[in-house]
Amino acid sequence: MKKSFNLRARFFALVVFATIAFVFAWTYAIAPFKETTNMVIMNGATTLAALTAALILTRVTLFFQRDEMPFMIWLAFAVCMWLWTIAEAYWGYLYTTVGEVPVFSAADVLWFIGYLTLTISLVRQYRLVFFNQTYAIRWAAIGLWFVILVIIETILLVTKSQSPLGDFFRYFYVFTDSAIGLAALYLVVAFRGRALAIPWLTISSFVVTDILYLRLTSTGAYDWVMSGVSVALLADTLYVVAYLIVAWGVFEQYLLLRQSSDPSPT
Repeated sequence: MKKSFNLRARFFALVVFATIAFVFAWTYAIAPFKETTNMVIMNGATTLAALTAALILTRVTLFFQRDEMPFMIWLAFAVCMWLWTIAEAYWGYLYTTVGEVPVFSAADVLWFIGYLTLTISLVRQYRLVFFNQTYAIRWAAIGLWFVILVIIETILLVTKSQSPLGDFFRYFYVFTDSAIGLAALYLVVAFRGRALAIPWLTISSFVVTDILYLRLTSTGAYDWVMSGVSVALLADTLYVVAYLIVAWGVFEQYLLLRQSSDPSPT
């Protein structure tokens, strides 16, 4: 029974995730409706992808009691994704109503705080795996954040940035995603590639999307069209897919926890 349910659940999730990605890409490429409607659909698909991950993470968190170590791990992860969901919705609202989002907005603040809560989640997971290195892990996380901020400020000074706040966040997303991606990959090694590693492996998907976006926008390639295919379409669709990959990873965690807590026959 459990295996049958898991197969049906995976198939349903795959259909939902594929539909979200398809609707986004189709609307982006074809623009079948009025401009405002198209923007609402595309921004709605992005927000929905983030919301899907947030909802699944919330359900995963509820498998644990407040005094259990994994509770804070998944709660912090869920808070991160809820903050990013609100950020995506707000960014989409600005883009739809204003037409051009400022280089810095409240959405960036929400994304920034989300990275802090994601760091807490990772630190807690590291503490659970390497329980004899609690203080070392905590100070390593603080030190890594300090190094990232110093590197970004150095780049801004050297390049004499004309838009320091906007450029700060452009580099911040890339460096922070890279650091979190490496930390997550190390957890995959610690879990020896088992099912528990899947959620941490999927969060690394944002490393690719953010680095790609920075590279394309800094070189002007974001506006290119190659063989009739918009580079922006590919880059922005990959961003939506990154959220869906995270959603799939935490969905696998949900199925694993559900299976272990269900006393019914397999």
